[in-house]
Amino acid sequence: MTDASNGPLMNQPTLVDRAPLSFGLLSLSRTFHSYGGELLLKLGLYPGQELILMQLFDRDEQIQTELQTSIGLDHSTLSRSIRRIEDAGLVTRRPADRDKRAMVVSLTDAGRAMVPRLVELWDTLETALTNGLTDGERADLLKAIGALDQSVANARRRRKT
Repeated sequence: MTDASNGPLMNQPTLVDRAPLSFGLLSLSRTFHSYGGELLLKLGLYPGQELILMQLFDRDEQIQTELQTSIGLDHSTLSRSIRRIEDAGLVTRRPADRDKRAMVVSLTDAGRAMVPRLVELWDTLETALTNGLTDGERADLLKAIGALDQSVANARRRRKT
């Protein structure tokens, strides 16, 4: 409720006061995503493309639908991202042997050469995120993030039913 002449009613908590954890996580997420995006652009990549490359580093020659499932992107977003990194010469696509409708995505030599640069990028992000934390605090934070992620996932599932 607001008072037309004075803005929010007195003694009402601000939205940030009502959800400080949510606001803090959103702020951190935006800052972290922005920083990561800046670092990726220096490599000629856009956010999300590194996830495709990382999945292929771990297991090359994946069916595009497998990548979609493992990364969690919708079909059109993934397809557009793959097309862009294919145009950049980092991956190739070809029809699968058993099902010509399915596309197999593979790293090129140039894509494999990105591995050390992406490892360095993720090390930079990890250091920026955890600089100043003790090993115990890092472990606690990782555990808390897992619990928060599970809590939000459960809330989403309940809302859908």
